[in-house]
Order: sequence, then C-alpha cells, then structure tokens
Amino acid sequence: MDINLDLTSTHFISLGIVMLLGAMSPGPDFAVVVKNTLTHSRRAGIFTAFGITAAICVHMTYCVLGFAALIRESVLLFQAIQYIGAAYLAYLGFMILKAKPVSFSPKELTEKNIETTSMSGFTAFKQGFICNLLNPKATLFFLTLFSVITSDELSLSWSLGYALEIILITIIWFSMLSFLLSHSTIQPFLDKAKNGIEKALGACLVLMAVGIFVFS
Repeated sequence: MDINLDLTSTHFISLGIVMLLGAMSPGPDFAVVVKNTLTHSRRAGIFTAFGITAAICVHMTYCVLGFAALIRESVLLFQAIQYIGAAYLAYLGFMILKAKPVSFSPKELTEKNIETTSMSGFTAFKQGFICNLLNPKATLFFLTLFSVITSDELSLSWSLGYALEIILITIIWFSMLSFLLSHSTIQPFLDKAKNGIEKALGACLVLMAVGIFVFS
C-alpha cells in the first residue's frame, strides 16, 4: 500500500511538471491568449484562459470516466476531431492575418484602458474553449497522458486529483501570462511590436492547421 502511494505521488508530481511544460510551450492555446491580451485587454486574455480551462474540464471528464480509450480506438472519430480542429485554427489564423493594424496612444496605455476591451467576455471565453476543445494535439496529449498514469487499480479520488491538478495549472499559467503581457510596465514595449506579433501568431495558427491536414 505504501509503495502504491509513493508511485501515485510520484505520478502526481511528474504530471504537474509535464502539464506545466505543455501549457508553456507555444501552441494554439498560447497563441489565442497572447492575441486576445495584446489586441484587446487583460480581461479578454483572462476570459480566454477560463475558456481553455473549461475545455480541459471536458477532456478531464472523458478521461476520468474511461471514455478516452473509445476515442483513441475510433479512427473516424479522432480524424473528425482533427479536421474540425484544424479548420477552426485556420479560421482564427486568417482572421488575425486580415485584421487591420491597431495602435494606441500613450494616454490609452493606462491600467484603466488595459482593463477595457472591445471583445466581450463571452467571445473571449468561446474562443479559448473551442480552440482547446477542438485542438487535436490537446486531445492526443490528454489521451496519452492518462493512459500512462492511470490503471484499473487507480482510485477515483486520485483520478480526480490528477484532473484537478491539470485544471489548476492551466488557469494559473494562462492567467499569469495575460497579467504579464498586459502589465503597465511591459505593455508599452509590446505595443511597438504588437502588430508584428499578432501577424506571426496568425501565420503560426494557419501553419498548424495545414500541418494537421497534411500529416494526420
């Protein structure tokens, strides 16, 4: 019993490290949080983070309930997720690329204006939610992760603990990212390069979508 507890605790720590590195790595979730924070506001970035977290709750639900194996074994279902996700990433990328450059005056770069946004909280939440939910790499990541760390002997409480750990890491990291990018001391410097950053993020999303279509 002590050995099993030690192994489970080790998995808990290892999972946290892997999840944090996965969240920090550049990808669709990272891109959409950065884009919404720089283009709109801290508030938009945080609502996007909540949307990503809500989508991960969906991933965690089917993993904990044991539906992960069904998705993994269904080629047609997984391919459908891949193509729908790739189409959405391409759509987001093209929308960013065709958007007109936006600049702010020094007066607008205040903490008060950073908190206001033309993007509604619901829209930001929806973008984050759909981006993560339909991201085939996220689906594959969680399917692989849970198949490695879980077993028939793993208790429900530990499975829920793993899921909660992943959810907390996600919301904390992406909220921190949004706070950092919109901080009053950093935002003026980013504003000079924000249009170039946005176009680069849009191009990356399109390239990710193309890669999924070509290599899936």
